[in-house]
Amino acid sequence: MKKPIKILLIALFWFGIWEIAALIVGNSLLFPSPVDVVIRLFSLIPTENFILSVLMSLVRVSAGIVLAILLGVCVAVLCAKFHFVYELLYPVITIIKSTPVASFIVLVILFMGRNIVPTFITVLMVFPIVWSNVYRGIKNTSVELREVCKVYSISKGKRFKSLYFPSVMPYFISAVLSGIGLGWKAGIAAEVLCNLPRSIGGNLYEAKLYIETADMFAWTVTVIIMSLLLELLVSKLIKRLSGKYSAVKEGKDET
Repeated sequence: MKKPIKILLIALFWFGIWEIAALIVGNSLLFPSPVDVVIRLFSLIPTENFILSVLMSLVRVSAGIVLAILLGVCVAVLCAKFHFVYELLYPVITIIKSTPVASFIVLVILFMGRNIVPTFITVLMVFPIVWSNVYRGIKNTSVELREVCKVYSISKGKRFKSLYFPSVMPYFISAVLSGIGLGWKAGIAAEVLCNLPRSIGGNLYEAKLYIETADMFAWTVTVIIMSLLLELLVSKLIKRLSGKYSAVKEGKDET
């Protein structure tokens, strides 16, 4: 019970800081109190707009994350197997990692429909993380063990299961968990700039437009909660599927 109590006390501490800041400002229109935000959030939850907006945003961002994971793993395997592919793609991936999200969003809006922008941006943001981590995992696989597999003509299936899988899995898990948070934030940011209807980002844009600060905070809290829940769910799922190889090693995520 120590951990839940500790988390609760930390949450209460920061809510207290928030409440004090709201009292100092003294204007709920500029800076609402946590009580005002919670009340507004619970009034939004039962509405059709809230439910549809959360579901649509979840579908768009989740689709982008899944596509980015599949693409990142495939490209990482190709780069590890063929060095010229790595040299060919490395500059492009470096540019993707270095370019601000807002720049990509504006460019994509010009060439694609608004509905596809959040998914596309999520793929762009998550793909480099998955690619770099999986590539490192493959390259860091023991050279000696790889030579042993060649000498004894061990099948590719057994090599993958006994050699590459346990070596790459910690890197893969780290990439996925890092990518979820970044992908979720990038996807919502794309929805805001697109002013996409039936989306969390679209509601954030409207709340800003009409200076409904409590609504802005309520939708922001929704984004945070959804991101944490999604990360927790995926983390448990991956750890259950990967078994003993699920422990994430320190320092293996690259953003």
